[in-house]
Amino acid sequence: MKSNQLTRFGLEVKRELLERRMTQKQFCEREGIPVNRFTEILYGVRPGKRYRSKIADALNIKGPY
Repeated sequence: MKSNQLTRFGLEVKRELLERRMTQKQFCEREGIPVNRFTEILYGVRPGKRYRSKIADALNIKGPY
């Protein structure tokens, strides 16, 4: 089942990408994250245990998500 709302983590990621004027695709290419997996994590379709901390560290996002 696909969610159509960003998670709290997803909102923070989107905000950081906007501030950096970076697209999701650019970020994923730079960090080596598959774009489809990245989107699934932002929308809560998958927990993304493998990539969540990598995303948070790269964008300097703090907090328990």
